[in-house]
Amino acid sequence: MFELLSPAGSMDSLKAGIQNGADAIYLGGNSFGARASATNFDNDELKEAVKYAKLRNVNIFVTVNTSIKETEVEELLSYTDFLYKIGVDAIILSDIGVAEVLRKRYPNMELHASTQISAHSLNDVLELKKVGFDRVVLARELSIEEIKEICDNIDIDIEVFIHGAICVSYSGQCLMSSMLGDRSGNRGRCAQPCRQSYKLINKTTGKIIDVNGNYLLSPKDLCSIENIEKILDTGIKSLKIEGRMKRPEYVAVVTSRYRKAIDNYINNKVTNDKKALKEDLEAIFNRKFTSGYLMSKNGSDIINLDKPNNVGVKVGEVLSFNPKKSKLKIKLSGKLSKGDGINLGGGNIGRIIKNGEIYDCGLAGEIVEIDFVKNIKPKTPIYKTSDKQLVDNANKSFKEGIENKKINLKCEIFIKVGEKAKFVLENIEVYSDEKIEKANNKEAEIDKIIEKLSKTGGTPYKFIFDNIFVDKDAFIPVSVLNNLRRKAIEKYEEYRLDFSANRIICPYEDSSYLKGEKVFNGKITLKVHKNSQLDTILENPNVSEFVKEIYTEDFTLLEKYYNKFKTLGINIIYSALGVIRNEEFSVLEKYLSKINGEIFNKVQISTWGSKNFFKSKFGTKKFNIDTYFNIYNSYLLKFFEKYFDAEDITISQEINKFEIKNVLDKSKERNSNVDMIIYGHTRSMLTEYCAMGVLTKDCHKDRLCAECARSDYILKDMENREFKLFQDMFCRTEIRNHIALDLRDNIREIFEIGVDRVRLDFTYEDSNTVYRILNDCIECLKYSKKIDSLNSYKGHYINSVS
Repeated sequence: MFELLSPAGSMDSLKAGIQNGADAIYLGGNSFGARASATNFDNDELKEAVKYAKLRNVNIFVTVNTSIKETEVEELLSYTDFLYKIGVDAIILSDIGVAEVLRKRYPNMELHASTQISAHSLNDVLELKKVGFDRVVLARELSIEEIKEICDNIDIDIEVFIHGAICVSYSGQCLMSSMLGDRSGNRGRCAQPCRQSYKLINKTTGKIIDVNGNYLLSPKDLCSIENIEKILDTGIKSLKIEGRMKRPEYVAVVTSRYRKAIDNYINNKVTNDKKALKEDLEAIFNRKFTSGYLMSKNGSDIINLDKPNNVGVKVGEVLSFNPKKSKLKIKLSGKLSKGDGINLGGGNIGRIIKNGEIYDCGLAGEIVEIDFVKNIKPKTPIYKTSDKQLVDNANKSFKEGIENKKINLKCEIFIKVGEKAKFVLENIEVYSDEKIEKANNKEAEIDKIIEKLSKTGGTPYKFIFDNIFVDKDAFIPVSVLNNLRRKAIEKYEEYRLDFSANRIICPYEDSSYLKGEKVFNGKITLKVHKNSQLDTILENPNVSEFVKEIYTEDFTLLEKYYNKFKTLGINIIYSALGVIRNEEFSVLEKYLSKINGEIFNKVQISTWGSKNFFKSKFGTKKFNIDTYFNIYNSYLLKFFEKYFDAEDITISQEINKFEIKNVLDKSKERNSNVDMIIYGHTRSMLTEYCAMGVLTKDCHKDRLCAECARSDYILKDMENREFKLFQDMFCRTEIRNHIALDLRDNIREIFEIGVDRVRLDFTYEDSNTVYRILNDCIECLKYSKKIDSLNSYKGHYINSVS
């Protein structure tokens, strides 16, 4: 059976979702959730939320989907213990090391892999199942064809987003907010740099690309109401609505419309009133709608260049303004009512005047006047940004005492003269306080007895009587029947909310590291975007004393460079793509299989599914775990060493030197090397959206673009910061930070706190610059020579993210 999963940022939102047809609710507490700006629930509210939901047969999933710092693990376990005990059905996680702990600690609670974990292929999902997840929330970039392939080949629950805001970057792969400040999306505090304005510039020509809009990274909102049958036919378990920061009436409207569409499909295999349903969804909130990556849309179909917030629904355009009477004349193309909000300066509509008469609403095709104090030019479009009637009806749907769907409970009643009356509710028995007396001259009326017992108003229950036995001469006061009903409901609810029997916490024993020996892989390593960046190093082989491994993203001429560096005692190691989708694995295999397989004895990876791919196809024995797994704590270090044959692990760029020391002190027995990036233009975003191709020529990514490859493109923000754009072999775009991280003058301190190896990341530096920056580090370590940093930017080495 399909599950409709609705968001809740408050108790009212939770009630709105449940009363409008949600099968499950996801919400966050005051800690460890990826929407720190939402109202969220304190512990008392969480108890109330679980009680309200469970008594209505609705599941509660709690988000614990932020990256966890070492010092927070004990607090997190205390919090998740609480969630387990109060009956939460599942925890949504993005830290797979913590998930390993919780899987053993809570045997009777599901663990869901958050979209922050960035699962974008069948291989990813298979790996996440293997390590213990019961459900995977897929990346929002996947098409229904890819989702169906995953569902057809996996036996755990799959969840996909069907409505709401879209991140322009792969979730869990965005550092832009933290690189521009101290607010990290991985910690639930994204500052939404994607909603800011940018210019696209071709640096090769110096030309600013005119794209008829400024919001080059701001996606439209996803809306799937028109494609609900296709989505359901993929075999997914859960359809997820985004919106934990939205108001309760938004949750009510969106949930109810998708509930209707899903039920129509289940009952009739078709949804007939999609147009009306979509109009309501537009009216409650939209940034323009897109069917998104689900329907293989791309580029201009995804981004709203005009506006980063609510667009509203067009209801007409201005005809004229009368300054003497302060009246704005409008030709309506849609309904406009008293109390609605419009886009012209805020506020709500007061009077609606037609032919001098005052009305509560105007309809499409009519000419109306409204009171207005500002001159608006003719032909200016009018958008309705809030619909009073829609909002009012939504709020009525979950007000106190409303129960839109009753739950059938089986009942039995036994009333015998001289015995206490017995009432059975779903196998729970209650008895009257006194024995039933014999009536003097009146026969018991069974229909009235059932009617009195069935008065369940104010509760979510409807009594269905399976067995009725009443002595004809029994006298039953109404107070006895009311008391039986009250006691039965109280005991039933106590039973439903008692989780003590199957919520026993299993203490987690922190297992020791596997026996092994740490391999020395040099004090410095490099990662390059193009192999040609290594040419000057080949001319100066003295670096091999400090450099034993070099990582490259470039597989062209890989074997040639591998053989040349091998003679110097340096291994060239392939660094796999940051996202590899279902069909892309076979494409990648085709290219890499032409290269000497020895080269792939060790590979650097950034995706969950890459390990088994390289092991099975190329016999890879060891892995370097790249920084994009967001490694914040020692539990993640142990996880990757245990499950991923990790010889080297690159820690997150979002933790400071004290937090790094905490991690390393806790994991002194590890066999893997810990790497740390100390130089480079950080990858701020990884996105399917190609600004270069889409905005220059409406490219739909059906082929690699020669123009994009020939020219250098940047995004420039309002503070004139320039962000370099790259493409991978599948036209996926990397947005690099505007300034290079440079911690080279801290290199000695970094080794002192326990880091095994430092890494220099090179993107568009030429080979001479690559060698010079590397040589500065070598001379610092060898001769204590001072390094003049190119930039003062220290990332989060001093100040970590909040």
